[in-house]
Amino acid sequence: MAPSTPTALQVVIDDKTFTVHDEDQEASALLRLAGRDPKAFDLFLVKNNGVEARIGDGQIVNLKDGARFASRKKVRFTIDGESHSSYDDDQSAAALLRLAGVDPAGYDLARILPSGDTELFRDEQVVRIKTGDEFVTAKHVGGVA
Repeated sequence: MAPSTPTALQVVIDDKTFTVHDEDQEASALLRLAGRDPKAFDLFLVKNNGVEARIGDGQIVNLKDGARFASRKKVRFTIDGESHSSYDDDQSAAALLRLAGVDPAGYDLARILPSGDTELFRDEQVVRIKTGDEFVTAKHVGGVA
């Protein structure tokens, strides 16, 4: 019996199309195919409605032609010295305050800059987060004069 020819499948990872011949692969293999280090990135299946579902590195993915994936790298940062991480690298200051366990109505968020100065954010302001960022919270002071 002659060996069968594997079916070629097209999969999309981070908007780039790849041809694969193995219908089931570990998520980490798909990340490496896209040039991403599985130690730093995680793989997500992009569903038809645009919602992304995380796939564990060792999990085997049964591929379908046209399947769409996205790789995401967690950003790691601190708030008041406590470590946090997120796949979402832009969040409102209020969301970051709630992540730190404080009420945005009573606190402000500030990023500590390399110079030692701080950059203050309003609750509704979207904050771009980079790995290594350090944030602090500050209780609102006094009332309105």
